[in-house]
Amino acid sequence: MLQFFFLIIDVVIAVAFIAGPWIILTKLNVRWPNWLKDGIVGVIVFVIWAGVALYLATQTIIWLGFVP
Repeated sequence: MLQFFFLIIDVVIAVAFIAGPWIILTKLNVRWPNWLKDGIVGVIVFVIWAGVALYLATQTIIWLGFVP
């Protein structure tokens, strides 16, 4: 049961790292540049950010000790 609890915490941390900055920028009404509004560029930027965010989430999970 403890591993399941750690899994839920890990998923919440990963989602927060991936979605957090995008939600904050949306709430601040940031004007997106035209090159970022293009579909493929937006996808590439999101994929790169998702990789960085997952790395940071993994480091945070290890640092907090949520590894059984």
